[in-house]
Amino acid sequence: MNNKPVLYAFVLLLLFISGSIWLVLEYVSAEKQRDIDAWQARLSVMAESQQHAVESWFDKQLENINALASNPLMQLYVSQLSSGEMLNDETSRGQFNHLINLLNATVNRVTVFTPVDKTKKNIDHKINDGIAVFSESSMLLATRYFPVKSEAVSQAYKRALKNQTVFISNIVNIGNSANGKKQFRLIIIVPVDSVQSLSPNDTRGAVVAVINPENNLFQLLLKEWLATDSEETLLVSLDEDNVNYLSALKQGYGLFHKQASSANASVQAVNNIGGFVAGLDYRQIQVLATARTIRHSAMFLVQKIDVDEALLESKVHQNFILTVFLLAVFIITISFIAIWRHATSLRLQKAMHRLKARAELLNAIGDSVNDHAFLLDHNNKLVFINETLAKSFSIDNVDVRGKALNHVFNNKIVNKLLAIKPGVTEDDVRNKEMRLELKDKRHDYNVSVVALKHPDYKRSHLYVMHDITKIKDVQGRHNRLMESVILTLMQLIDKHDPHCLYHSQRTREVAVAIARNMGLSQERIDALAMAALLANIGKLYIPVELLTNIEPLTEKEELMLRESVNYSVDILQGLEFEGPVLTFIQQKNERLDGGGYPKGISGNNIVKESRILSVANAFVAMISSRAYRSGMPIKEVLDVLVSEADNSYDRHVIAALLQVVENHPDWVSWQQVN
Repeated sequence: MNNKPVLYAFVLLLLFISGSIWLVLEYVSAEKQRDIDAWQARLSVMAESQQHAVESWFDKQLENINALASNPLMQLYVSQLSSGEMLNDETSRGQFNHLINLLNATVNRVTVFTPVDKTKKNIDHKINDGIAVFSESSMLLATRYFPVKSEAVSQAYKRALKNQTVFISNIVNIGNSANGKKQFRLIIIVPVDSVQSLSPNDTRGAVVAVINPENNLFQLLLKEWLATDSEETLLVSLDEDNVNYLSALKQGYGLFHKQASSANASVQAVNNIGGFVAGLDYRQIQVLATARTIRHSAMFLVQKIDVDEALLESKVHQNFILTVFLLAVFIITISFIAIWRHATSLRLQKAMHRLKARAELLNAIGDSVNDHAFLLDHNNKLVFINETLAKSFSIDNVDVRGKALNHVFNNKIVNKLLAIKPGVTEDDVRNKEMRLELKDKRHDYNVSVVALKHPDYKRSHLYVMHDITKIKDVQGRHNRLMESVILTLMQLIDKHDPHCLYHSQRTREVAVAIARNMGLSQERIDALAMAALLANIGKLYIPVELLTNIEPLTEKEELMLRESVNYSVDILQGLEFEGPVLTFIQQKNERLDGGGYPKGISGNNIVKESRILSVANAFVAMISSRAYRSGMPIKEVLDVLVSEADNSYDRHVIAALLQVVENHPDWVSWQQVN
């Protein structure tokens, strides 16, 4: 079945899904970046607006306090007391009362302080704000609710006096109230210069303002008109290890909340003033943030919003697009599956028709052949037998499945058949000829065993038994006829050359013994035996007078005798042999050093069987008696052969002959003249 269209359809579907996912992700990413850019612009505008409002508030407070510090009477009074100049009681009392009234008027006029007449008493100092005037060494005068004993105020004053500059502190805790509640205040200090001073750094004291930021500064940070829920404006400061939140926080976090500065969005924003960062805030929630500095102070303004709220619109877009995409993919996939199932159903119907027709054809073929066929599973149980086998043994083919093989054959035949089944690591097909006794009659079979690869028949084996009894009978008759012809030819050779009586039979016997000792296959040994018997047939073309001559041969006679090899090949050329018999005959007189005939080939160019035949021929020729002489002793013959090793004969063949001779004492009789 051709699955290419289905494969192409699946590839197109995967490409569609992959492309759609990529487009959706790109769109969502663009939407997210668009929202981030919009919030970056919005947070920047809000931060700058809040920065301007906070700095304007600080400028207003500095303006009010600077008006006191630059008042000539204030400068004169502070200068006189700082220089130790003695004032009369009336003058001193007048200046003091005037300045106290000036301070109280400023407190009552400016809305960031508690009015002087708000309460009748301040026994517990619960308010702790107001204005005071300090000389270089002590406090000179203060409004009613000023925290005169606050250590934080004292330290801030000393720092400002030392630097002789305007000082705005961070929001600090100046101490706990009577009920244990922390009191957070902002301290602003403006130096008071000496009256008519010629030096710019001639500072004699300072005006110190302590402001409660909860009812004024913190109100600037609140934006109740905003439509967002998580946007915040915060005042923060940094120290070595912590970020200090100086303004009110959400979710119950108190004022002056401290947090480790590592991986904090406020710290990242402060370290990148004017930039835009994303990180975790004090609630460990992911936020977008930007920061600005506050003029004249070490505080920073941080504007932030939760990422979830800022990117809510892009998430809604993302969910919508994903929903539409999944719905489209689902519809397309269902449509594809429906089309594929319909096409597959049509193909399956056609395949079923073809399979049925093929099965009927195979059954007809299997039932029409005369071979016995059966299928065994991995437990050697019958799965199938063909009709020919069933009829031969009168077996019901319907009930054969799952039965043992001895349901058909006897145990002896079953063992033979199972013995040729190929193993797991062997070839999938094995062929073997067998002679079996079936119904008291001899039958020769060519048995083929095939290991099936189909998953439904894994580890099963198909046996096909082809009856070759008639072929074997014909072959036997042919072989017997061939043997008779060869025997007749040998008798003809012996009569033509009586000096070489029995030479061919003896050469065959020696050559076969050597070949078996060297481990040659039976097919090669049979071909070698045939070559040994027919090697001298060419002598029929040599005159009898030359063959029976007992005198030394002339050069011409020697050449004529050597030509017998070619005569042998010519005589046998038209016959069909099992194996290269003609090659063995043609090379039997060749020598390893190239001194042989008829072609003078050498070394490994001479086939092994010809080298065996050469040694066997020489051995028989020397050991056998002739009409005019007795044969040489075996030991002398072997010594001659060994002396010619690697020149004329193969030493491996001679070594095999040495081993063979020990098992054939009857060869000694060949030496005697018959």
